[in-house]
Amino acid sequence: MHAFRFVRVRRHWICSSVVAAALILVACKPSSLIDVQSPSTVVDPSQVKTPTGATQLRNTAIATMMSSMGQGWNSVIVMSGTLTDELQDPYYIGRTGDDRNVLGTTGTDNRNAQGFGYGGFQNTRVVIRQALQALQQYVPDGTSGVPRAWQGELYALQGYTVTWLAELYCSGIPLSQSSLNGAQIPTRGLHTDELFNAAIALFDSAMVVGADSAQYVNLARVGKARALLNLGQFAAADSVIQNVPLDFVYFVRSNVSGNYGFDLATGDVPNGAQRVQDREGGNGLVWSTDPRTAVVTVPGLSGSMLWPSKYNIDPSTGQPDPTTPRYGVPVRLADGLEARLIQAEAALARGDASWLTTLNMLRATCVGTAACAPRFGITSAQLPPLNDPGAATRLDTLMKERAMWLYLTGHREGDLRRMAHVYNRNPNTLWPTGIMSEPAYPDLFPHIGTENGVRYGTDVVYGPDVNERARNPLYGGCYDTNP
Repeated sequence: MHAFRFVRVRRHWICSSVVAAALILVACKPSSLIDVQSPSTVVDPSQVKTPTGATQLRNTAIATMMSSMGQGWNSVIVMSGTLTDELQDPYYIGRTGDDRNVLGTTGTDNRNAQGFGYGGFQNTRVVIRQALQALQQYVPDGTSGVPRAWQGELYALQGYTVTWLAELYCSGIPLSQSSLNGAQIPTRGLHTDELFNAAIALFDSAMVVGADSAQYVNLARVGKARALLNLGQFAAADSVIQNVPLDFVYFVRSNVSGNYGFDLATGDVPNGAQRVQDREGGNGLVWSTDPRTAVVTVPGLSGSMLWPSKYNIDPSTGQPDPTTPRYGVPVRLADGLEARLIQAEAALARGDASWLTTLNMLRATCVGTAACAPRFGITSAQLPPLNDPGAATRLDTLMKERAMWLYLTGHREGDLRRMAHVYNRNPNTLWPTGIMSEPAYPDLFPHIGTENGVRYGTDVVYGPDVNERARNPLYGGCYDTNP
């Protein structure tokens, strides 16, 4: 389906000696805190126990973070998008029936049996943890030109990987430990709330250790507030996020060129792997009419098919152009825009009318070339002020605004689960449901069958790799598969 991806380790049990001896590491300019360059150097094992080796392990960790977030069918952005109404994956639709069949045992490409992202996310978490340990052991005080704040950054990135596991997967995910110079320690599966609390502890550590860097402190603040929001702790989330400026942005980057970039729709429409449907399964939003999503049609190639082009924006015009590859596109992990959206939700939860004022401020401000704009090319005229819709639909209005501002950033699944778990909405009113009925889209993958007439499944979460049970003696499977 895709020309190139990072090689992912399917199993998250990773021997530290293997990591030290065999990782393909990436070079990074000393002046840059987050720019990741193409893989170019294999580090000699004897050099890992040095400031240079620790720095290169950090670079590898960030490159792996990019891979897990947005490069491939088993990345956070694609998994969140396809299980919800953001994206459709025609390859899996034709094999397993629909995007919401992810836990069953039917189909020739069962996503639960494959671990569908699980091994990659666990691998990313472990690699980040080992890079942090290398910095702590070999440059603990920020000597040799290595900022101590980098340790805070890695604590925060670990927190995001745990947050992903909590948002995407069933309750009961273990966080087994694999240290740089120590034994592997299995853990039992953690309930979803325990995962969010584990992430919060990592974000707290990030704010302490990374205190010298406002960038990393804000990265941790947004992550902690995101986890608190998912726990329904609105006041605490609001308190954490107050001082994050609107122009704050933390990008996860890949500067690799060639057949490599944000691997959602690589710009080559006939080979793109995902597509979009408005009002998918009755409950889905209308994505194609909102400028923030950059969903477009390309009639000459795909008829009425809607394409996700947010990461294929022409840098000179600001127009979505899915026919032109845009490699090395940065992806937002956290920003001041999300901080204000969290504040708006907290305000709504306490009955404060400022929720609407905040949303309208964003519509007037996060346009053009503003740092908070999710894509270049939006104008304020396209986003007129919202009116108060009344108490019955205020939450729907707010969540729709979140959906449009944060389209294809890996938030949608977590938001729908919060709607169900915290706000007690019926899952059948949130995820796509009913009988699949799509426009006459071209068949992107030959001989995989038709999806129209098939009933959507009922899965609302992913399951871990079925091999976790065999590898981890303390793992007992999902506690539940509820939102």
